[in-house]
Amino acid sequence: MKEDKQKGAINSTHDFAKNQGKDTNFETIKSIDNEIQERTISELEKRIKNAKIDPFKKLMAKPSVLSIDGVSYGSLGNFSCITGKSKSRKTFFLSMLMAAALDNDGKSQRIKTDIPNKKVIHFDTEQSEYHTQLVSKRVIEQVGSNEYIKNYDCYFLRPFSPSERIEIIEAVIYKENNLGLVIIDGVADLCIGYNDEREASKTVGKLLKWTGELNIHIITVIHQNKADSNTKGHLGGHINQKSETVISVEKDNDISNVATELSRGIEINKLSFSINEDGLPFLVDYIPNNVRNGKTTPREIQKTEHKTIIKNAFDEQEEKLSRTNLLARLKWALELSNYPNGDDKCKEFLNFYKDENYIIQEGNNKPYSLNKDMVG
Repeated sequence: MKEDKQKGAINSTHDFAKNQGKDTNFETIKSIDNEIQERTISELEKRIKNAKIDPFKKLMAKPSVLSIDGVSYGSLGNFSCITGKSKSRKTFFLSMLMAAALDNDGKSQRIKTDIPNKKVIHFDTEQSEYHTQLVSKRVIEQVGSNEYIKNYDCYFLRPFSPSERIEIIEAVIYKENNLGLVIIDGVADLCIGYNDEREASKTVGKLLKWTGELNIHIITVIHQNKADSNTKGHLGGHINQKSETVISVEKDNDISNVATELSRGIEINKLSFSINEDGLPFLVDYIPNNVRNGKTTPREIQKTEHKTIIKNAFDEQEEKLSRTNLLARLKWALELSNYPNGDDKCKEFLNFYKDENYIIQEGNNKPYSLNKDMVG
């Protein structure tokens, strides 16, 4: 009996110790929870304070990495999007933008940078290594000066998985101290499915994080649906909502037209470009597709375009052309510029050029000659 009482006393002491331990752990956990909660509330209050807008505080607009005709296209801390159908020459237009961002001398009069000497990093997720290198060479050729090439890096990401591409991009851009512009040609390849809501949100979240933390501008590229002009899937919808600017590139034979689809500011002027014999893009006068391909009159066309047509008609020909020969040459020149060139249309252009003094006829049934004072 005595032994039983002793055992009972010992067990009771052990139970008390255990209970004391439980109470001690509970108090410790409660204290830690309170500390975490207070810290969380404090951090939340800081975020709320930082998020509150003071309408009387003087804020300066972020400088533009690129501007077109003096209108900001891409400012620091934001991202934009270039969209278009497959083979609309989006990548050619991208090469023009990258070259302009690298060119401190402003050779491209319409596309310029407000913050020279910044690094431009180009990621291509879609093309082969060979074709990605072609794009990089095209950028360098357009800049035309090796002095600025040190500010340009290009990466070929097609072999990697979406998560690996994100890791590579993040590692590269966060180690660069002088970064201004990042190109992601194929942003849909950063997520497992462009029509997955969660993946789309995560991808756009990365773009917002990178641009905000690094104070850079990112230009993304995403395809349009085949059936309409909408950007693809949930990813396209999220990008449209968060982009500073969305512009489209639409191919029309040998001309590609660029226009603003969405903008948080002033829309950029429409522009057009073509590709020269060296495979380099160059700007041309903007002519809407419905004018270029539809029923148009000579007076709807800009003077610079008329000069091109006339010069082509007289190019390497005799100084004087008969009416029959000139109409044949006009037919060819109009076709070269993608304008209607039926017999009646050619006669309409011929009469217009005669009335506007682009060409000179010394008398009835006499040959025509080029008015070099008008055409140059």
